[in-house]
Amino acid sequence: MISVRITEKQDQICALSVKGHAGSAEHGKDLVCAAVSGIVFGLCNALDELAGVQTIEIGNNRIEIRIEVPDEKTELILRTGIVQLKTVSETNQNFIKITEVQ
Repeated sequence: MISVRITEKQDQICALSVKGHAGSAEHGKDLVCAAVSGIVFGLCNALDELAGVQTIEIGNNRIEIRIEVPDEKTELILRTGIVQLKTVSETNQNFIKITEVQ
């Protein structure tokens, strides 16, 4: 299962963590993993190129994004990605768990 954890402080996203594998199909043919990976890597690239965010860690079936100073750009980018992740999870609830913490 893919675990997505969204951390907010004062109604702004300050961290996003994505871990695990969906396990919806055999390795290399898992469309749920492919969808989530595409969304999250797109988020990482947009945060880097458009907002200058450098606190992104990728490795061992996990991606950790930390936003030291949230602003309008980081908020818009992350909220857009979260809408996309929630859209994927609506039809794949057995493979993705999204948790939001304050």
